[in-house]
Amino acid sequence: MTTLKNMALTVILFAVAAAANAVDMSKPTGTGALTITNISIGSEGTTLDFEGPVENYGTVFATHYLQSVDGDRTRGIVTGQARAMLNDGGMVTTPHHGTFTRSGSAIQIYFTDATNTGVVNFVVWDADVLTKKVSLKYWEVKSAD
Repeated sequence: MTTLKNMALTVILFAVAAAANAVDMSKPTGTGALTITNISIGSEGTTLDFEGPVENYGTVFATHYLQSVDGDRTRGIVTGQARAMLNDGGMVTTPHHGTFTRSGSAIQIYFTDATNTGVVNFVVWDADVLTKKVSLKYWEVKSAD
């Protein structure tokens, strides 16, 4: 009986610990509105350049390389870099690694970034290549060092 109680207590403690570290996806840490400034199409993938304001990061400049993993090019992997020019003159840099899905001209990009300040974010961009507009949300999953 004691073993069963200990096991139940352990399961409850693990569940509480996992819930305490969960990210509330209904409340992003910040949002932004970027513009696609350039699209370069290659035989192996497409490069997209972006710029615009992002909450808590000033003006962001980013480049993403999208490579499809299927024949109809509706999903694949994303790699890239971003530089944020902060309002105080500082700069934040980060690599981007993730995935994308595409439906018509709408592309949804999911990635994590690991900034030079120690912050790690989970980021979602909703981009439309016809309007060249991008709305984004990010959630901080690890604070600065």
